Amino acid sequence: MVSDATEPLADLWRWFADTACGDYSPLYARITRAVADDERLLAWVQAAPPAAHLPPVLLAAVHYLLLDGLDHPLGDVYTGRSSADPAPLFLDLCRTERPALDALLQTRHTQTNDCGRSALIGPALTWVSERLQRPLALIDVGASAGLNLVCDRYLLDYGPHGSTGPVSSPVTVRCQIVGGSPPVADRLPPLVSRVGIDRSPVDVNAPDDARWLLACVWPDTGRLDRTAAAIALAQADPPTVLSGDALDTLPAVLDRTPGGSVAVVLTTWSYAYLSIDDRGRFVALLAERSRNRPVAWISADDPGVVDAFPAAEADAPPPSGILGASIFDAGNRFDELLALVHPHGQWLAWRAPAS
Repeated sequence: MVSDATEPLADLWRWFADTACGDYSPLYARITRAVADDERLLAWVQAAPPAAHLPPVLLAAVHYLLLDGLDHPLGDVYTGRSSADPAPLFLDLCRTERPALDALLQTRHTQTNDCGRSALIGPALTWVSERLQRPLALIDVGASAGLNLVCDRYLLDYGPHGSTGPVSSPVTVRCQIVGGSPPVADRLPPLVSRVGIDRSPVDVNAPDDARWLLACVWPDTGRLDRTAAAIALAQADPPTVLSGDALDTLPAVLDRTPGGSVAVVLTTWSYAYLSIDDRGRFVALLAERSRNRPVAWISADDPGVVDAFPAAEADAPPPSGILGASIFDAGNRFDELLALVHPHGQWLAWRAPAS
């Protein structure tokens, strides 16, 4: 049982178990429901900074300690070597390793820089290129380590619908097409520049940062090796990620995009972190900058976060998000719902009409 003081936090963890984990991550679904029922653990989490109240932060902190070599039975569950119930093991680790976890909760934030999202970004970039017929300058807002800035270095495999990117890539992202016919090209459109913006960029060449990025991957979803390969690829040629607030940094980045190109501003599950007022400022900035040349905004987020795409279809399987494109030209705006998508790129249901 939980008290009135921690009940809202318990509800958040239960919601996360039901909507984000579900059948996709039975491991984390089991753990997050156990946390939601543990009064003492909830009270501890509630005392941490507000950003650490989100379930992925504590989940990643525990995973980080295991990746760093902590000897605990939960590690065998995470690697698939044990079928023990993870819930009591997770709660035990939180009790025995509280000082180390406290330090992580105080300093680390959720990093959802999953390279699987490149499978969603790829068709969107192709769609924008087909309509605007100009070179693309990619700007990722909320870029984390910038793994999706190098989406053209991955092999994006869409099964019977084809593949995009170099077949020799050490990173393969497999995405199931469950509806429609997305524009799958052999290669992504040329990117004349690529820049990321993040409040706390992740340095892929810093071992602790790279480990935290891996720790944010859910252990039972089959993405850990793929993420490790993407990190290794980025380490060899790191993308440029600027440290700064999106609305403070974005204007200068837009102004520096190469002449004759279309600035393609990308937000994948990062727009939701802006306040309602800042969301309005963000859209106004894109419209204002489009008075000289077109600006495209590719957004992927939960239903209702981007006003132009208020809701998913009732039969969309959870977890699901909406991939949309907004074209700003001479101050005018055109919106197109592109697809319903899995947030880590597992599947895509294309909805935009064929060009």
